[in-house]
Amino acid sequence: MTSRQFAEGAFLYPESSPDPLAGDEKIQNHRHPTVYDAVAGRISLAGFIPKQVIVASTRDTVSSSTSAIAPEAVLFRGKNAPTRYAESDIYFTNERKSIKDLPESDILKALHCYISEFYSRATADGGSGDWKSLDETALIALGILLEEASLASLGNTGDLAFTEGERSFDDPKKNNNRELRRLSKRPAKKQRLAPR
Repeated sequence: MTSRQFAEGAFLYPESSPDPLAGDEKIQNHRHPTVYDAVAGRISLAGFIPKQVIVASTRDTVSSSTSAIAPEAVLFRGKNAPTRYAESDIYFTNERKSIKDLPESDILKALHCYISEFYSRATADGGSGDWKSLDETALIALGILLEEASLASLGNTGDLAFTEGERSFDDPKKNNNRELRRLSKRPAKKQRLAPR
């Protein structure tokens, strides 16, 4: 219920703002980023990503002020944000319900960033018409397909191709010791062969 003075238009505004609507317009024009804006890919580290981005033709990398950040970054950086604990961090429902074969969240984040940037640059309207084409189920499906394709191409131990194995260098002293052992006809110790 409003006061009688306010209803009759006799409300006195403070001297600091003679025009009552001027302060309200400034507040309404300045929006704070939300998690929903971050999920839609409209938030960067500098704030909202502008609709018209001017990029130098000589630049080959994306500016951090135009690349979207993850929703949890917006959630935990905001004022009065909840404290982040490792035990209950972000989303562990898949571990509690023991659902298996869900794709890793890092793959899903990378897919989402790549696809949103692709659509924003590949279409004339900046991808605004395709905002519902990749919902959460489609993103999970793409993550599963990507993991299965990488497993099929790399195999079960194919990820070891990206690590360095032990290097064996032929040492001339070792070769001489082998020759001496062979000549002395002593039985050699059994040695484990390295897998090739």
